[in-house]
Amino acid sequence: MFLVGNSESILMRSENENKTLLAQEYKVLHEVSRALQSSLDIKEMLENVLWSITQFEELKVEQKAGIFLADTDKKVLKLYTTVGYFSEEFLEKEKEVPFGDCLCGRVAVSGQLLMSESCFADSRHERTFSDMTAHGHYIVPLKSQQDLIGVMFLYTNTNPSWYRHSQEVLISIGGLIANAIKRKQIDEELNRHRNHLEELVDSRTSELTQANTRLKIEIDHHKETQVDLISSREQLRKLSNQIQAVREEEKTRISREVHDRLGQALTALKMDTSHIEKKLPSEQADLKERLQSMTVTIDDTIKSVQQIAMELRPPVLDAFGLCEAIEWEAGECKKRYGINFDLNCLQDHVNLETNLKTAFFRIFQEILTNIVRHSKATNVRVSFNLIEDTLIFEVEDNGIGIKEENINSSNSIGLIGIQERAHSFKGKVEFDGFPGKGTKITVKIPI
Repeated sequence: MFLVGNSESILMRSENENKTLLAQEYKVLHEVSRALQSSLDIKEMLENVLWSITQFEELKVEQKAGIFLADTDKKVLKLYTTVGYFSEEFLEKEKEVPFGDCLCGRVAVSGQLLMSESCFADSRHERTFSDMTAHGHYIVPLKSQQDLIGVMFLYTNTNPSWYRHSQEVLISIGGLIANAIKRKQIDEELNRHRNHLEELVDSRTSELTQANTRLKIEIDHHKETQVDLISSREQLRKLSNQIQAVREEEKTRISREVHDRLGQALTALKMDTSHIEKKLPSEQADLKERLQSMTVTIDDTIKSVQQIAMELRPPVLDAFGLCEAIEWEAGECKKRYGINFDLNCLQDHVNLETNLKTAFFRIFQEILTNIVRHSKATNVRVSFNLIEDTLIFEVEDNGIGIKEENINSSNSIGLIGIQERAHSFKGKVEFDGFPGKGTKITVKIPI
């Protein structure tokens, strides 16, 4: 009887340990996802991700890691960023690694995760350095669908006891990192095109003012250039709209994945923990306390999962509609910042297409962001009406009032974003600032 009871106790501890590790996996995935959703530049974002991964103790990862980005044309990996201490010799010699060379180059060719127990015992570890000490490696491919974006390398203890889910966890993280890098690169490319176009406009305008003797020729040339610019701007707007649509789809997908999969797994974990706690005899008070602590941690994690899912894509927008989503967002803002809202939404039900509904909601979010950051307002009035086949959305606050130079400033990215969203539906935006009395923003979109 004692042996049977002891076996059950060992089995129960094993199950508890597995569930604890699973919770740690989800926590690391949450931290990585949150870091990848930040507005930081690519390098800072990736450094935060690497630090998050090194916090997962079961991977036996040291506080040293880095990322190479792939140059598929030249067939080389280029060292992009590292965390932890690396010698100048390492940083110089590892600036570029040819595909197929050493561990990272092999992963660039195979596209498969590679694990190495010791740099000195592994013949594939071809590069050495004067200050190198014994260590192991995880080498993770960063792939977005079939495209190789780069390679992530993590230092481990020598001859580690490999965590049995390490490959699945790291491959998942590698895919998330690759997709985030690709999205950032697209954004940077779009910004470079926009800056190029602005420079082109300035250049053409300057030429026109300096060449009075060739006025007619320059005017004709300017008209042609304007046609090209208008066409290019429209193409950029379409591209921007497409990127926005892809982002919304991705946010919706990730929100559902986080809410459904992680939420369900955590709920099941909580139920199992509660069940185990009830089954424990009263004399095992220390285990009961530990289970209660685990339950609190699970509850906090569930709340984090729900908050992440809500911030990515509020379910109320798709389930109940725009007015309910606006009311929910206003309620969240009031809870966080103490701002009061007077909401006057559409009385008659109007079916809006999903993209238009999303555009109005994102416009409202951007307006609230500006109010919280700049207006010092305590009250906000919101109205949404349909007048003669035109949707009129008004948001008015009692803050300090927006200045004219801020409305027209190229640095007012949020205001530009509001205008671009409205423009994609052939709408327009009016900004009215009243010094010391507040700001009124009116969005008009025909349907």
